[in-house]
Amino acid sequence: MNNSKKYEEIHNKISWFFVITGYIFILAHDIYNAGYNVIPNNFIKITQYLFITLLGMLIKQHIERKQSIDGFLYYVKIIIEVVFLIIAIVIFGLGELGYFYMLLLIITVTLSKGAKPGWFLYISFFSIKLLFNIINFYFLNNGYFLLSDSNNFFHQFSFTASFHIIYVFLIFLCSKIYNDNMKSEEENQKLVKELSEKYDLLAVAQEESKYQYEKLKETNIKLEETNNKLTASIAEFYTLQQISQAISSILDVKELLRFINDVILGVLGVNNTTIVLYDEKRNRLKVHTTNIKDQAELIILKDNINCEILLNALCNSKPILDNFVDPDDYPFVAGREVNSLICVPLTTKTRRFGLVIVEHKYNNAFDDNNVRLLDIIGQQVGIAMENAELYQKMQEMATIDGLTGVYNRLYFTERLKTELENAKKGEYQLSLAIFDIDHFKRFNDTFGHLFGDKVLQSISNTVKASLRSTDILARFGGEEFIILFPYTNLEEAYEKVEILRKKIANTQVKDEYITASVTVSFGISSFPVCAFTEADLISSADDALYQAKAAGRNCAKVANKL
Repeated sequence: MNNSKKYEEIHNKISWFFVITGYIFILAHDIYNAGYNVIPNNFIKITQYLFITLLGMLIKQHIERKQSIDGFLYYVKIIIEVVFLIIAIVIFGLGELGYFYMLLLIITVTLSKGAKPGWFLYISFFSIKLLFNIINFYFLNNGYFLLSDSNNFFHQFSFTASFHIIYVFLIFLCSKIYNDNMKSEEENQKLVKELSEKYDLLAVAQEESKYQYEKLKETNIKLEETNNKLTASIAEFYTLQQISQAISSILDVKELLRFINDVILGVLGVNNTTIVLYDEKRNRLKVHTTNIKDQAELIILKDNINCEILLNALCNSKPILDNFVDPDDYPFVAGREVNSLICVPLTTKTRRFGLVIVEHKYNNAFDDNNVRLLDIIGQQVGIAMENAELYQKMQEMATIDGLTGVYNRLYFTERLKTELENAKKGEYQLSLAIFDIDHFKRFNDTFGHLFGDKVLQSISNTVKASLRSTDILARFGGEEFIILFPYTNLEEAYEKVEILRKKIANTQVKDEYITASVTVSFGISSFPVCAFTEADLISSADDALYQAKAAGRNCAKVANKL
């Protein structure tokens, strides 16, 4: 509540207080002068007083109930109050009490509205009172005038002058207070306005902060999702890197598949992983690598792996993702605790190598990301298996003689060096035999080079079929072959060579039109009886071969002992 409103309320309370006080004053004054008998006699006078003052109060309150009593209505209200106050003073003889009330009225009006309403009230009061006195003196002829009593002229003049001085002083004082209050109120309003503006700015800042918080929260969620994806991508990248390293370093397909199976098991955290290979000739699947140890489950898996759904997946090169496995669709999971599985083909553009099967005991255990990762792994493994086959073929081409199918001279030389070092370390004997075909040039000249090739192939097949798995047969050049016998002394080597020589002599080489018999001559040497180095072994065996040729061919000779 501002000061103006507060002084207005004080003004209204004073007005009602004056009504009640005036009534008591009139009654007390008459009782004092004429006793209690005056009450019935002055009933009309008292009633008139109450009626007039109450009427004035009601009119004033009616004006105050308007939306605003500033401006013209406010001054009307002041005039009404002054008129009824003058009536009370002049007609009903309130005297000093009326002046005192007027004093309070000027104070409250000036404090609530400023100097102008105060001066207006002051001037109106004395102007109207003077008018009432003139009317009373000239028309009512009561002789009741402000200065009508000449005996009390000095007293009346002093009293009136004192009140005028007090009125003027209070108007100046109250107007100063009013101005200070208004200035303070303006400052307060300005401060309130500034605070309101700051509050609005603060509210805007809060809204902006809230918006930024929500935006930051949303960004954090997106960042967390991105971080999770990045983490998963890093894990996938690491897995693929490990597999790539394995592919580049592990040349053995069996070892590679075991490694891949272990990696998948660890990365996906599944119950079972199985790699199944495909036999194109038989159109059959076969379990190659699995982590399943339970024999009963392993039997179920192997016996039922050749099911239509897996063969179709391999044929169409399409992965399978099933998070609610039905054993009727997958016979190899019947009786096993498998509720989710992924099946990814191991294929390239030209070959179908097999499948990777990942199993989990819980439903809804896999998603598309798992399938995508396994599909990438499957493609890499397929390429690795294809590369392994190509590498094996290249190795064969590098070590195998293309015509006869036995090892070539380069491979034999490397193996001889290795086997001789092992023989020296292990202190065991090692023998070597060189043989060539007797009169081979005659075969070529008589029957042609194609039949000569047939002779070479027939002899190499006969010898290879008669050797141990540890023995090494190689084509040493032209029609010349060489055999390495680990853990074999000179006498044992001679016996084996004689068996081979006789077997070859009893073998006929045939094609569509020609049949011919072939003989060979052998030269034999041995470590450490005849030689200590690879060159000496070959050289001494070669010398023995020339001795066999000189002895009439189709025989075996041993090198001289050291």
